[in-house]
Amino acid sequence: MDELLVDAEELCRHSFGHHVAQSILEQGCEQHRARVAAALCRDAVGYATHRNASYLVERALCYCSRADQEQLLAQLSQPDTFEDLIMNPYGCFVARALLRDEKMGADAALVRVRARARELEQSRQGQRLLADLGLLSETRAF
Repeated sequence: MDELLVDAEELCRHSFGHHVAQSILEQGCEQHRARVAAALCRDAVGYATHRNASYLVERALCYCSRADQEQLLAQLSQPDTFEDLIMNPYGCFVARALLRDEKMGADAALVRVRARARELEQSRQGQRLLADLGLLSETRAF
């Protein structure tokens, strides 16, 4: 396992390797999860908006240690960063996971989502995010 994690960053972005990283996050030992989390923390926004790696960021927010989760959350919950996530087809899923996290400050984040609602309606992922938050009908009423 240690050999696989030598280049954990590449593993997380690889079209097949990210499945291995996902298994490590969900079923691996704390040491191995921490190595994947460290790789994700090096460029949390880049991974959160990457086709193969965005799901890993979601999983890390569930399965990693509290310290690793807080490090990811600190990077991803910045106002400008959160807006980038909600407007990205892959980052949108991470944004949804962040909104479920009580440490996120969901009220401020919801204000940002509402402000970008018309733009979000233009994409399938944005529509799903708005529907999940109960905001889709609000934007269509305008």
